Amino acid sequence: MSAAGAVAPRAAPTSWASFVALYRLVLRMQVTVFRVVGICTLGVIAVPLGLLARANDEPVRAATEIVIGYGLGLVLPLAALWLATACIGDLVDDRLLVYVWLKPVARWQLPIAAILAAVTVVLPLVAVPLVVAVVVAGAGELLGSLVAAALLSVLAYAGSFVAVSLWLRRALWWGLLYVLVWENGLARAVDGAARLSIASYAQSLVARAADLDISYADRSAAASIVVPVAFATLGAVLATVRYRRAEID
Repeated sequence: MSAAGAVAPRAAPTSWASFVALYRLVLRMQVTVFRVVGICTLGVIAVPLGLLARANDEPVRAATEIVIGYGLGLVLPLAALWLATACIGDLVDDRLLVYVWLKPVARWQLPIAAILAAVTVVLPLVAVPLVVAVVVAGAGELLGSLVAAALLSVLAYAGSFVAVSLWLRRALWWGLLYVLVWENGLARAVDGAARLSIASYAQSLVARAADLDISYADRSAAASIVVPVAFATLGAVLATVRYRRAEID
């Protein structure tokens, strides 16, 4: 065959291109009407609560308690749990994981894509209603710390729960035990337990901005940033290690 008639071989996809493709695949699978409506419904409840806080004698304190107790303590971790445990689970249920596994891409890409997909969906659906609630409550001084706390905590939860979904069966139930029993039970009563609560670090950022002393949200400013990042990083590493060793059929 002449050189002119030869067909050049198709170039292999770059690492970045394959990662983006995996991210878009996982993201599409997570964005369903049921999930979006469910998370939005929980998040929007914060807005009328913000209106009630505005009528309180101490609106900033009331708004802070709503944000740290309802938003960062309940809605955000539950939403992150729901999506992060489903990122890999949906691929398994739809029998797509084996095809992803067989592709010549680095093993770290799927766990990281799953974490970022969960963050992409959860962060705006939860943070935006909380921001609106703070604004209508007249507690604008909380906005910066709220956005930072929401971003850090959703990264930490997404990394942790994606790792749990790869290491443990019934990851959703284990996650519920952590959020409802540990974070919203033991961590509020025992300081040692609070130090292993992702929520307590995010809540501390907001409580400090409001100049409030809340026993279960009394972490230092440095720890409130470093620890959630450590949770997210450790979760990503553990998820990658497990995915590399997994037997896919």
